[in-house]
Amino acid sequence: MELHQDENKVKEWAEANPQSLGLNRSKIEAKYIWNPGGFVNQSYRITDGQTIRHLKLSQERKATRLKQWVMINEHLTHNYKAPRLIGEVTQEITSGYSYGLVFDFIEGKPLGSISDPLPIIEKVLKSLHRLHADKEIRMAVASEDKDYNYADAFTDEYITRFEEDLQIIRAERHLLDFVTTDTLDWFDTEVEALRIMVSQHPSFQRKATDIVHNDINWQNILVDNNNDFWIIDWDDLTVFGDAAMDYSVLLWPLYKSKDWAYCKDLVIDLAGRAILERIEFYFRAKLLDDVIDVLADYIDAEHVPELKEMAQKRAKEIHLRAYPEYLRLYAR
Repeated sequence: MELHQDENKVKEWAEANPQSLGLNRSKIEAKYIWNPGGFVNQSYRITDGQTIRHLKLSQERKATRLKQWVMINEHLTHNYKAPRLIGEVTQEITSGYSYGLVFDFIEGKPLGSISDPLPIIEKVLKSLHRLHADKEIRMAVASEDKDYNYADAFTDEYITRFEEDLQIIRAERHLLDFVTTDTLDWFDTEVEALRIMVSQHPSFQRKATDIVHNDINWQNILVDNNNDFWIIDWDDLTVFGDAAMDYSVLLWPLYKSKDWAYCKDLVIDLAGRAILERIEFYFRAKLLDDVIDVLADYIDAEHVPELKEMAQKRAKEIHLRAYPEYLRLYAR
């Protein structure tokens, strides 16, 4: 990926389509937005100095979820504080990215950067609870029923990701001088153990019919100066999911903190006590994600020279912090 070249390509595309973007052609600038979660999609901030747009580009193999977002975008905007859709992109602007969406740019700070996130978290929890049972989304998205339980949902969201990450990590093992071969073997063993535990646990045997955002981390919740919030990045939404996934990702930064008991009570009031068993497994997987997935991000950063140092530093720090914590909590 040549970052500056891609920014120029996006600028040229925007200059050729100013009316559909609502921008002044003569003043357009485009800037790449780094997503700390990885490099699967590309995002750009496009502006003419007054109006700002957000461009999200996807590879063809990942475009299905973005196209799903188009189907329900008005409903998500009106009911769940999603950004307003401006239009679709059906041409290849940057190499390998053949589909995209343009949104209003949300001027806000990530939830993690505000001093008191709890009031926002309470509001988001209530929104998620409504989302999880939203019949209108189900009717729009679910073309057929699916024989799929909570264990399958967990496997798709975490186990499959870990297995794909480990393939990348082993193929580029030479880049990770801080990870030993024994550690990689332990990763394989732990992922398989987690898969078996979830597949056999009674709380994961129910049919998975929750509508879930699936990536409701604090980077995807933006807060403005008036303490209004928006939820972004809806391309992982599924109607065959587990509400425990959303609750766990949102509340993970508070797990084991002084605020966890209060947040746990909020979840119980909304979703019942039974969901807590699954949330505990999701917390475990979330910590393992900080151990494994960031190593794949570290490797992916090799292809983005302008961001390599910053992205790899972040990935290594997260791994070295999360790995001993995971061993402390879960190693037998």
